[in-house]
Amino acid sequence: MIETLALTCLAQTMFMEARGEPQAGQIAVGMVLYRRADFNPKRVCSEMARPMQFSWYGKLKPPERSSYELRPFILLAQKILTFKVNDTSKGANHFHEKSNQSLMGSSNQSK
Repeated sequence: MIETLALTCLAQTMFMEARGEPQAGQIAVGMVLYRRADFNPKRVCSEMARPMQFSWYGKLKPPERSSYELRPFILLAQKILTFKVNDTSKGANHFHEKSNQSLMGSSNQSK
């Protein structure tokens, strides 16, 4: 049986971090979180809540588990927690949004 809290935390993180991305990007975010939790559903929420792990946590309020807009992410989280998706993160345990490179420092700065 899948942990309800793990489903909710995983779905909220995918929603908040990747709702505008194709499904492959959403899966990658979910897999990164699950991998950081050592593939242990009981650790997903505590990993999500660690300081400085996800840009939205502690700043924005995610949709409730019963929210209509979260429903597709709950379904995707179920597939991730049961390993019924391909890992599009390619084994990553961190990710970086390319549009933030100017904020994070880019090696492609013009001179």
